[in-house]
Amino acid sequence: MDDLSPPATRRIPVDSVIFGYGPMLPLVAAGIGAWVLPGAWPVLAIQLAVIWGALILSFIGGVRRGFGFATPAASTAIELAAAVAYVTIAGLALVMSRAAISVALLAAGYALAALLDRRAALAGNAPRHFARLRPPQMLLGCAGLAGCWAWLMSG
Repeated sequence: MDDLSPPATRRIPVDSVIFGYGPMLPLVAAGIGAWVLPGAWPVLAIQLAVIWGALILSFIGGVRRGFGFATPAASTAIELAAAVAYVTIAGLALVMSRAAISVALLAAGYALAALLDRRAALAGNAPRHFARLRPPQMLLGCAGLAGCWAWLMSG
């Protein structure tokens, strides 16, 4: 489909599906692993989820900023603030002393990206297919992070 078709009918490019959903799978694996792995493995799974989740959220901030470089009209104050917010949340998650806070921050960052990237795509300030990609992609990451958080809160 061409770029003039409505966002709701535009296909998500295959590379965006692969590189969008693929990085969410380690977060889902960590959320499941926290509940099913023996011994100290759940703690390691959560630590790796925090590191991976922060890396990916920072990368998403870079994607938003990169689109602004390529599309100067997309370099609005709101779009710049969104990119900086993603990186800031990721950085904060890495320095928190409690894993539950780190995981909650990342889940909030992913939920924010689901909302803001969809809004930006509909306004032409992010790739148009983000309107369809980002909400389920980010919510998949949130689900994995929620599994990690629930395990931490269980006890």
